[in-house]
Amino acid sequence: MALLRSTFAPRAPPRLRTIDRRVRARNRILFDPKEIDQSSRRVTLHSADSRAVHLTEVLGVRVGSSLRVGTIGVGRCDATVKRIDEDGSIEIALGAKDEGIETPEIDLLLAMPRPKVLRRLWAPLASLGIGRIVLTNANKVERYYFDSKALEIETIREELLRGLEQAGDYRIPQVGVAKRLPPIVDRLSGVLDEDDPDTNGFGWLLEGDSSWNLSADVLLLAHPGQAATSVAEALDDVKPNQRVLLAVGPEGGWTDYELYLLEKAGFRKVGLGSRTFTTDVACISLVSAVRERLQTWR
Repeated sequence: MALLRSTFAPRAPPRLRTIDRRVRARNRILFDPKEIDQSSRRVTLHSADSRAVHLTEVLGVRVGSSLRVGTIGVGRCDATVKRIDEDGSIEIALGAKDEGIETPEIDLLLAMPRPKVLRRLWAPLASLGIGRIVLTNANKVERYYFDSKALEIETIREELLRGLEQAGDYRIPQVGVAKRLPPIVDRLSGVLDEDDPDTNGFGWLLEGDSSWNLSADVLLLAHPGQAATSVAEALDDVKPNQRVLLAVGPEGGWTDYELYLLEKAGFRKVGLGSRTFTTDVACISLVSAVRERLQTWR
């Protein structure tokens, strides 16, 4: 007589509920200026704050421990742990002065990529030290990309801060959206001056001011092919502190008309050899190539 396995077989142990404990790389703890008591230069992090958890569980700080911190948009400084409460709250005393650094800015004019690609690009772009990121429409960009959650301000800011903390930087890039490419090109070519109030569908999402000036000293147009020069050659005569604007197209590439518009505005074609890359690989590789040529790795 066969035994019934459903009766006698041991039950599988219940699945344990897992808690997401992924470590976020924080090589510099960042504070919003509003969090800082300006008279005492102190900050209190509550126990539920992810930065407090990182300090206690990852860094294992104690009273008197030194920290590398920064004030968002202001500068970097050192700090000292002054108090750790029983509930896990931490009081931190910041150094007397935030020290900023000046580097030649690199801006990015990026044809709106797929939402999942964009979301994973925010942190690397921030860690590379981008000054301004302008997402623009293009012929081969799907219209629904502009309605994605990847453009939610909270999502953008959180991902950018993650990249800044990884790199030890403190400056959040400006982020803007242009739903039409020609007006951007008109601005760069001087057809529309900086005082013209007509933005034609452009707006800052994050850290932008009332203007939308995109002036730059060097305009580079990423486009693979034999006609493209290397980044090093295109920047051969660049001077210190000049601003570089790099235009990167959609994964389907710029159309002939878009290339014509951009080149007429003064963009020079650059490429990374004969290889064709995805948007995220192209952006990171090109920005790195510009940084290396300018020798602005700080």
